[in-house]
Amino acid sequence: MLNRPTLQFSSLAALAGGQTFFASAWHRLGPLFVLGLFFSASWSTRGADLPLTETNLIPEKTSLFTESMLWDKQLSFSTGLGYKDNVLLSALYPRGSAFFVNGLDCIVIRLPLDGWQVEGSVVGDDIRYWHTVGTSSTNSTSSEDSFIGSLKVQRELPGDWKAGLAVLGAYENQVLDISPPLSVPATALVEGENLTATPFLRKDLGTRWWLQLEMPVTRWWLAAPLDDDWEFGPVVTAGLAVSRGSALSLSYGVSYQDHNSWTDAEYDDGLSDPGYPSQKLSIFQQRAELAWQQYWDAHQRWRSSTQLIFADLQDNGGGYYNEYQYQIIQDLRWQTADWMIKGSVNLTYEDYPIQWIGAHNGNTLYRNLWEFSFEVERRLYKGLRTFAKAEYQRSISNEDFNADDYHATTISGGLRYEF
Repeated sequence: MLNRPTLQFSSLAALAGGQTFFASAWHRLGPLFVLGLFFSASWSTRGADLPLTETNLIPEKTSLFTESMLWDKQLSFSTGLGYKDNVLLSALYPRGSAFFVNGLDCIVIRLPLDGWQVEGSVVGDDIRYWHTVGTSSTNSTSSEDSFIGSLKVQRELPGDWKAGLAVLGAYENQVLDISPPLSVPATALVEGENLTATPFLRKDLGTRWWLQLEMPVTRWWLAAPLDDDWEFGPVVTAGLAVSRGSALSLSYGVSYQDHNSWTDAEYDDGLSDPGYPSQKLSIFQQRAELAWQQYWDAHQRWRSSTQLIFADLQDNGGGYYNEYQYQIIQDLRWQTADWMIKGSVNLTYEDYPIQWIGAHNGNTLYRNLWEFSFEVERRLYKGLRTFAKAEYQRSISNEDFNADDYHATTISGGLRYEF
């Protein structure tokens, strides 16, 4: 998917600064596997004050939090080969390379029998190209690394309330689409980390409806050409369990992004008025999302996920960074004990109402970002599986010199072992 934090990465989050503890840990571990820490939470069932009975099979004096039967884990390693025909996402000089790819995926879950739920994971990938792609030190690479991680702890409270805290961290060293606001070059090798803390409060309304309030606070450390920033703001979500296999949710959030070094722009070419002092760039964003998840059969083999997203970004200067973003994300998966087949489509339209193209010919900039992927996985023996994946990325804009237009195809395959 197109990973895109506001004004930092046009394609998600290319997740400045230098070697933080995330980057240092990765370089010590070497090229074999990317180790990260991503914790995502799932909502637990009701019952904050469950009594201990003989059916619980837990001794009365045993601490539930340390009882091993409450904990479960899943660990898998993967390794494979692949080829990408446009490593640097170049519009003019695409260059490809074969690569080795290794990955790690670890999930740990604690059941909330006493009202406490914990869920965490370690997820990462390391790509090593067979040769260095690119000619300059600022626009070449021989590898790409990424890992993300989080931890969520949730407590069930009386009255069908839940409260918790999620902490997420990420490290990226990848070639990503960073335009606009930086239109030249359209893509770059970007390194960065982020850390997000999100306290939340949820109320189950007892009629298949629920409400949730979140207050995420994010800090980005980003190497040039991007900029460090803080981002914070509330998100409100309403959800409905339509049926046993269907759920809808609608969320609305506002956020304020405060940059460390970038300044506001008064003109449509991204420049400030030299006669007036510049101020640090700030972005105010409104974001709405409608999500639908659906199981299509009684055995829950067919599953789909649909997201419709709209974002409105406004800067504190002359509007050069203003943007309207429309996004559709569609996933369809068929899964059994032995097979998994998944297809994904991510379509994004970006409209920049202030940024002119050409010599002020009356047209303003817009872009289309497309991403398609198809993945097949087959169990060979017990925990051993084989996988194959194909991805296609496409960027199209009305920019005069087509500097933002590129396409890239990636194919990969290999083995995965699950413990």
